[in-house]
Amino acid sequence: MPAPHHSTAVRPPRAPHAATRLLRGARPVAGLLRDTHPAGRLLRDARLAVGLAVAGVVILPHLPHAAIVVAMCVPLVLRRACPWTALITMCVAAALHVVVLRDATVAVVAVPVVVHSLARWATVAAAKAALAVGLAGAVIGPARWLSVHLDAPSPGSWVTSIAGHGAVVVAAFVVGRRAREREELRERQEHERAERQRSAMAERERAIRRAAVDERHEVAREIHDLVAHSLAVIAVQAEGGRAMVARHPHRSQEILTVIADTSREALDELRGVVALLRRHEPGPAAGYRPAVGLDDVADLVARLDDRALLHVQGDPGAVSPLAGLTVYRIVQESLTNVLRHAGPAARAQVAITVTGREVTVRVRDDGRGGAVDPGGRGTGLVAMRERVQLHDGTLTAGPRRGGGFEVHAVLPAPRATGSAAG
Repeated sequence: MPAPHHSTAVRPPRAPHAATRLLRGARPVAGLLRDTHPAGRLLRDARLAVGLAVAGVVILPHLPHAAIVVAMCVPLVLRRACPWTALITMCVAAALHVVVLRDATVAVVAVPVVVHSLARWATVAAAKAALAVGLAGAVIGPARWLSVHLDAPSPGSWVTSIAGHGAVVVAAFVVGRRAREREELRERQEHERAERQRSAMAERERAIRRAAVDERHEVAREIHDLVAHSLAVIAVQAEGGRAMVARHPHRSQEILTVIADTSREALDELRGVVALLRRHEPGPAAGYRPAVGLDDVADLVARLDDRALLHVQGDPGAVSPLAGLTVYRIVQESLTNVLRHAGPAARAQVAITVTGREVTVRVRDDGRGGAVDPGGRGTGLVAMRERVQLHDGTLTAGPRRGGGFEVHAVLPAPRATGSAAG
């Protein structure tokens, strides 16, 4: 018997409710009505103008009174969009109001409103012109209306009426200018805040770039030190081994072992530097060998067989690891220069003196002293100088008076952590 078939009806999505659609459609309109939007400001000004015009027409519904009242309200629509047009329109309408009408109407409220608006949103020239027009109206209007209704107005009524209208105009101007000054102050503060943020971001970017440049220089120094020295040792061993094998074939294994060990060590160090640059890969040599230091200088000098001698005075364990690494790199680069520039028969002497205050490194050779740039403009000498400057030390390098070349470095010697006191 076949199984009963159950069908599931899929309901179509319901259309949004009519009220929801109305609210969604009203959001753009609400955005337009905001005071920050140009269209919103125009609509708000038009609403004020229409409201004042309706009130004035209701009070004076006959021509030409109604037309003059409407004309007085027109500048309210233009007061922010076209301030000078609003000012001229107000002058014409106010003049007609004073000449034609015998009494003040509610439309005269438009005068201080326009004065306030131009003082707040227009230029200084337009604001001062509006103030002048308003004060003139405050004198001419009351004089006209008092002379029509009174045969002989008293000086007190003149002063009271003119002072009252003038005070309203001046108050509107002052309030508008104060609002303008507050807005300018706020804009200036926001601009200064934005400038400070941009300056901070620019300084942060410069710091990041400086850090990147320093890191590249450090990596370049490390690569130069390990590669240049290792290749120099390999080249010397290969050249010397070629002649030695002809005379002593049994020593070929020893020479090839030195070349292989030096090549393998250089390759491990180079991989470690590349892994440091990649960040996400652990260095292959970092797991089984610590960073080189002062204790490794003896092995470094021993690679040159009888071409270099080492003399150490003081306690090497009292030197910090960072200073020890710098000493190692100075000796390494100095011996590299001996192998590359001093000549095949040159010999070198390495002297390291450790005291309680400083570490002195002196590498001398008896080769061709003028072959190396005495000003330190070579890559190796520049790298050594940068390393010494990191410790606030001093470095001198140049040809010796009696022949050869000498490198002399002095480093402050912070004691290594955990070292025993003398």
